[in-house]
Amino acid sequence: MYKVSIIIPVYNAEKYLERCMDSLLNQTYKNIEIIAINDGSKDHSLDILKKYQKENKNVKVYTQENIGISKTRNRGIKYATGDYIMFVDNDDFLDNDYIKTYINELKERKYDVIIGGYRRVNTQNKTIKKVRLKNKEWCAYMIVAPWAKLYKREYIKEKKLEFLNSNIGEDIYFTLPAVSLSENIKIISYIGYNWFYNDESVSNTIHKEIKKELQFEFLLNSLYKKVQKENLSKNTYIEYYFIKTIIWFLFYTCKKTNISELLEAKIYYFQWLEKNFKNYQKNKNIRLYKPQGEKLINKILVYSFVKLNLSVPLLKLYKRIG
Repeated sequence: MYKVSIIIPVYNAEKYLERCMDSLLNQTYKNIEIIAINDGSKDHSLDILKKYQKENKNVKVYTQENIGISKTRNRGIKYATGDYIMFVDNDDFLDNDYIKTYINELKERKYDVIIGGYRRVNTQNKTIKKVRLKNKEWCAYMIVAPWAKLYKREYIKEKKLEFLNSNIGEDIYFTLPAVSLSENIKIISYIGYNWFYNDESVSNTIHKEIKKELQFEFLLNSLYKKVQKENLSKNTYIEYYFIKTIIWFLFYTCKKTNISELLEAKIYYFQWLEKNFKNYQKNKNIRLYKPQGEKLINKILVYSFVKLNLSVPLLKLYKRIG
């Protein structure tokens, strides 16, 4: 009976927080502690959490001034006392057998990380997307978010895994090393995490603009320093991950950035790639049939950018019609 610590950073989540908490308390697996950290909410989130804490001895509520999701998750790891750790976002929810399904995999071996898939659910409670993982090595890298995974707490402590205090890509700094530093990892086809897509939220429809306030270079440099320290920089999947992340960033900022700034950024970040991964163009995963488990659209984009040099027309086209 392993104890599982579930870490939930909470910020202004009063509308969906009860659904999230109920899904945790209704789990068929009961040996859990729920670590809910109120990160300076300005609504009634803290009142809701206190009610749950009063009614349930396995709910632990902490409150603090707003410090952001990365620092809050890092604090949650320090508060955790379980054998294993899971992360849940405050407007998401779990299927009732979610934790039990992951724990059952430990009968086979005490894995460091177990990785599953997820559903994307909208405000009408309709599933708009499903990601089911196959037992392919690249699938360990597919889900950037820390949720839909079970982590051994001692593994997190031993490898000093933490979230980066950045305003973009903070999850990557935790999840990329987490799935790379151990071979004792299991990928399962199970889908039990419901990632809420709030189609009423403006943040889901607006692309960002390339600007100094967006800490993308800080993310790249911090992440590269981390993988270099752990002797992972020669891992071809890691190299491919950096290439893909840079391409993602260019598309993410495309719609709100003028074309000259966008192309300048493209040159700058690909020069960064060449400096840190000198032979990245020869990466064996840049194929239309590799890496196995990767989405076809991502394979096409990476191949088009690196092998066919089609970055400029693709960015211009996406900016116009994407």
